[in-house]
Amino acid sequence: MKILRGDVVAQKLTQELKIQFAKATEQLGRKPILAIVRVGDNEASTKYIERKIEKANELGVIAKVYHYPSKISYKALLKRLDDINVEADGIIVQLPLPESINVYTQPILDAVRWEKDVDGLSTRNAFNFYNKTDEFNFTPATAQAIMNLVDYYNIEVENKKVAVIGRSTLVGKPTATLFKSRKAIVSTHNRESGIKGVENADILVVATGVANLIKKENIKEGAIVFDVGTTWIKKDNKKVLVGDVDMTGLETHIEAIAPTPGGVGPLTVVCLFKNLLEAVKYNNDLWL
Repeated sequence: MKILRGDVVAQKLTQELKIQFAKATEQLGRKPILAIVRVGDNEASTKYIERKIEKANELGVIAKVYHYPSKISYKALLKRLDDINVEADGIIVQLPLPESINVYTQPILDAVRWEKDVDGLSTRNAFNFYNKTDEFNFTPATAQAIMNLVDYYNIEVENKKVAVIGRSTLVGKPTATLFKSRKAIVSTHNRESGIKGVENADILVVATGVANLIKKENIKEGAIVFDVGTTWIKKDNKKVLVGDVDMTGLETHIEAIAPTPGGVGPLTVVCLFKNLLEAVKYNNDLWL
């Protein structure tokens, strides 16, 4: 079983981005700014934000966190976003939002200027991405990361059966779209509809957030697996990060896996900053 290591690919892309951001900084006369909009104190969000700040520092980019209390109203948050749209080069809204405003998630994402929406979650970006329009748009970072691994490890996709478990707008849906664009035979699944049939897939992408959901019997012998799930569980009185795929018995069963941790995750953060670079270039008419 081969391990598809995202950190190896991430290091290469990081070095390329460092050079590009340095050129952008020189042309702009300032460092590019990524705004991270956080509402409430979700514990998992803290870890994700820390990783983004760390990567920003490494790349010579400013990551500015706009942290608001969970009790902030929908209208008040929209007013804050108006200001952030002017101040930042790229903007992400850290999800999930608190229950008090969760129902307004899409309108809040749409309040981010589409050309600075580096997560690619606004309605306009999504329309352009899924309909392959000529208008500038962003590819969601996790889907990008998976395809970067596909390219780096020369994984054959055309005419392969690809099963994507999870239909989220961040991972499942865009990943399925990218595989289809490469002429793969794609099926999508979720927990509600069941995972029947995934055991026939040559390539399996799992992104449900359910720890150890997929077992050996759900995976075709010789398959290639991308485990995108991230769940913290208690093991031996310690918190351990695990994925959606139970690794038991897989070593001699599958060809390769991008595991959790160490697979798609490290590359996803870098791909987010690749989107930031594209935003900086587009919004400032830079040629780097």
